[in-house]
Amino acid sequence: MLINQLNTSLHGGAAVAALRLHRALLAADVDSRLWHGPKAKAAAGDIQCQPLPAPSPAWRAWLRKLQLKWDKRRFLRGRSRDFEIFTDARAAVQAPFSLAGDVLHLHWIASWIDYPSFFAGIPDEQPIVWTLHDMNPMTGGCHHADACTAYSAGCQHCPQLAKSSARDFAWQTFERKRHAFAGKNIHVVTPSRWLEGLVRQSDLLGNAASIQTIRNGLDLQIFAPRNKQQSRRELQLPDDAIVVGFGAASLKNRRKGFAELLTALSKMSDKRRFMGLGFGQHELPDLGLELPSMTTVGYLNDPRRQALVYSAMDMFVLPSWAENLPQTAVEALACGTPVVAFDVGGVPEIVRPGQTGVLAPLHDCEALSQAIQWMADHPDARQRMGRAAQDLVRREFEINMQRDRYLELYRSLITDKKSIPSPRKPRVVETGELSHEKKEAWKGCHVS
Repeated sequence: MLINQLNTSLHGGAAVAALRLHRALLAADVDSRLWHGPKAKAAAGDIQCQPLPAPSPAWRAWLRKLQLKWDKRRFLRGRSRDFEIFTDARAAVQAPFSLAGDVLHLHWIASWIDYPSFFAGIPDEQPIVWTLHDMNPMTGGCHHADACTAYSAGCQHCPQLAKSSARDFAWQTFERKRHAFAGKNIHVVTPSRWLEGLVRQSDLLGNAASIQTIRNGLDLQIFAPRNKQQSRRELQLPDDAIVVGFGAASLKNRRKGFAELLTALSKMSDKRRFMGLGFGQHELPDLGLELPSMTTVGYLNDPRRQALVYSAMDMFVLPSWAENLPQTAVEALACGTPVVAFDVGGVPEIVRPGQTGVLAPLHDCEALSQAIQWMADHPDARQRMGRAAQDLVRREFEINMQRDRYLELYRSLITDKKSIPSPRKPRVVETGELSHEKKEAWKGCHVS
């Protein structure tokens, strides 16, 4: 069984999920190959995780890039910074990639894959598994639609564009995706039941060959509770503080809600009891508020150190404006740390009030502050929630459970004779030539 997985980068939540699945498949002797875009830093020592060579000439991609840059300026100028990114269905590299294998497994492919030419190059019978890490594959460009439901009928009059109309950029992007997906053998997987429900309502993917939820898995040998006092000593944190944890890939992402978190912390009556412990790139926003002591440990990509940091916390706070099923919250729960979060997206599936954490209404900083205060004032409840959190993660998020669910899906597609593509003769790559060693290691893959 040969599985080709694609993800734009090796950085961020979707990349982490793809890498974890890729390595779990390799450990089970499944031939998994994780391809990524040219800008991503390669995974050290992993010959089966490589950039996908560009099949089109560099000059053509350069001209295409200029065109798309101009369109971006025309159509996306004036968008509010309060929105997530908005991505085109088109990309600089237009020629189709063709990978010999049994199943093509897509993850987060925005800003890399050109939908029209990519899907045009895939035989209609080729099984495509697509794990959605946000809403982008089923919208006209946004990654989180918030209260908008236009994706269920056809995007237009987009509320996330400064200039919207019946045939605005969202409509154009939506129609490009509609044409690209037509007749394709797409099987959608979502990490949350919340996102599965939205997919079933969507115009673009609601009629996919199959739709199901498979949780993103964790290695629970690594993500497990550590001794709290020892963890704090290693991080040079005080033993007696109420440590409020938070974090993301980037602390400057407005929609991760760190401004709301700081506002909530500023409302604490006795700030000396608390200490903020964060992780992620960049600095926290400076709101000029009176806050408890705050420290950050930078971007974390070492799972063992991540588990150490989660174990040092008394609670993990997730103040995001929009989420699918955030891995940071699952990782915290696996380490026995209860979670305080806004009630949004798939978060309530794991942050269960009174069981594994506390929820506050979206954007309600006062309620968020009260939830943090309640957690601080009830240490016995925190410990009870921490134990329940571990039980939840063991039941639903163990990495081998995720791997086995995907293997079951792959095998069902491969054994369906109608889903097996006709073999193609490999051709030499004209540009982005692989070394001889990589060609041997990746025998059977080709780009046309």
